Amino acid sequence: MKVIVTLLVGMFVSHHFDSGACQKGQADQSAKASVQQLADQNTKSQTPIERLINALSGEWSAEEIYYPSDLLRAGGTGRSRENYRAGPARMSVIQEYHGDGVAGKAWGTGIIWWEAQVHGFHFVWCDSYALDRGCRVSAQIGNWEGDDFVQSDVHEVSGKQVFEREVWSNFTPNSFVQTLYVGGSPAKLKRFMTISAKRLLKPKE
Repeated sequence: MKVIVTLLVGMFVSHHFDSGACQKGQADQSAKASVQQLADQNTKSQTPIERLINALSGEWSAEEIYYPSDLLRAGGTGRSRENYRAGPARMSVIQEYHGDGVAGKAWGTGIIWWEAQVHGFHFVWCDSYALDRGCRVSAQIGNWEGDDFVQSDVHEVSGKQVFEREVWSNFTPNSFVQTLYVGGSPAKLKRFMTISAKRLLKPKE
């Protein structure tokens, strides 16, 4: 009888422990799902420019990798500091870049803004490699593609058209990855460089 009672008690405890663990696991999964659902809802409720401001605002330290290309036969590495902040009335994002890479020290500044009429982003970019030409305004439209922010453009270098595709991806509160693809046509883009950024300072509220 004692053995039977012991077995019954063991079965009872085991059943309730497993049931409790199962319920706890289901509760944890439900909580995670609720948090993710809330995050998705918050993302969907944001305007495209507000979403970009929230994703990029702050100061970042980055490691750069340049892949072998016609411009850089051997590739190389570099380091940079980037700062993103909201522009006036939070209608744009202002970027400042200071780098030290295979081509030496460089700086750049740009503005990305949302144009409601075309339902996309434009940018203007000025850097230390184009002082003779001033700044460049994007000829194509950028936008969010799922969780990635993508900006494409085409411009002329030495009489030839150069197509670019720049992708900001893998966003977390303290990191993101920026990848630049370059080529002679949209169908022949090759990865030119990757910037892996880590947060240094959080944006001021």
